[in-house]
Amino acid sequence: MKILVISDLHISTENQLGIFGWKADDFISEIDRAVKRFGIDKVILNGDTFDIYRNKLREIVACNRRLIDYFKAIDAVFVKGNHDEALGRGRECYSIRNSVNKSIHIEHGHKADFINGTRTGRLLSRYFFILLKLLLRRPVIQTLYNSFLDFDEGFRGKGKYDCFKYHRYAMKLLRKHDVVILGHTHKIEVHNTYFHRGNKYYINSGSCSFGRFQAVVLDTESLHFETLCFDPHNRTVPAAVRHFVSSPGRAAIGAGIVEPAYQTAVYKSA
Repeated sequence: MKILVISDLHISTENQLGIFGWKADDFISEIDRAVKRFGIDKVILNGDTFDIYRNKLREIVACNRRLIDYFKAIDAVFVKGNHDEALGRGRECYSIRNSVNKSIHIEHGHKADFINGTRTGRLLSRYFFILLKLLLRRPVIQTLYNSFLDFDEGFRGKGKYDCFKYHRYAMKLLRKHDVVILGHTHKIEVHNTYFHRGNKYYINSGSCSFGRFQAVVLDTESLHFETLCFDPHNRTVPAAVRHFVSSPGRAAIGAGIVEPAYQTAVYKSA
């Protein structure tokens, strides 16, 4: 089975707090294109699909009926994140065991830290966004908020954030699983390690907010996977860097032409 894992869409009402950055039809077309190109059998929404910190659920549903109906139609798996934990629906995680007893574990990853992984921390976050909505009525605050978002996403994109706690959390999960896929950090990552007599991977699916399309494609039988990255500012990316991981700690890098608009990295398990 081939799965497509996406996370951190942060679908809201696209008001002054919104960060999704996609029109519904454009985003649906992007998923359909990935499904067709890679032969996807299952789409997994790995947390923070909806952002009920920024807007009330009924407002989000009213503004995004097209996307919600689409996710239902393709029978997408819904995994909860910190921004949609309170929905009461969906899974805490999604796990698959293949025919040779290899285990793939998928969860959002917010439980790695206090603010996002505890009820107290999430309550503080909810109050923060309530206060922020009031402050954003002032144009100067809106400008500062937008500048902060641009800085924060750029900061994470360069890997300059506290990633240790998420790596440590993933390593704990890898004691029981062979592949762990998290989201939450908005940063595509791949880490290969070898322990407990096995070659193991921690992968982060990045984010589909701000008009980006970042994802993980995984073959659950072979454990070969690809990371996808769509650049909204360049729809004619001519080539992809392809990584073939043949053994722990070794990687050969080549180049290959891909369909325009995707930057991909391909990994083959040992």
